[in-house]
Amino acid sequence: MTPASLTSTSASAARTADDDNADELVILLIRTVKAIVERLRAERADQASPPMTVVHGLAARYLVGRDDVTAVELARYLGITKQSTSEVVTALEHAGIVRRAPHPTDRRARVLLLSDAGAKKLADGRERWKELEDDWAALVGRDQLDVVRSALAAYLDAEGDRHVTGDCSSSC
Repeated sequence: MTPASLTSTSASAARTADDDNADELVILLIRTVKAIVERLRAERADQASPPMTVVHGLAARYLVGRDDVTAVELARYLGITKQSTSEVVTALEHAGIVRRAPHPTDRRARVLLLSDAGAKKLADGRERWKELEDDWAALVGRDQLDVVRSALAAYLDAEGDRHVTGDCSSSC
């Protein structure tokens, strides 16, 4: 083999390894999120309330401190259809997490408000997430976890510039 073909072969192998690593990162992210959600659900397996999905949590979290969010705005934020948003809101209403109220300026519209029970459930959830994050930090080190957080936030910030769903950094 000539040096040029070795270089070409090495570059080709490097691209393949990089491509495999890129796929592996996505798989690792998905599997990690799944493991986290499964752990949190297992910790609450004895509770009678139905489990909320990640989308339910994102929707409820978006309502924190807001009193002017319509279903249309929530759909845009979540990146899902109005019909799917309606299903999410209905589930959150049945769980006592949100309530609908008249829009302050548009008589035809209604706003979605986080209920007191919803605010308490989110606060409890934040405590559970903090415990899980502390466990993760104990496993890999707080500095490593901060690097992961920064990398994910940078990616989401860049995606926010390209998508209508908006910046999630202050509301997720």
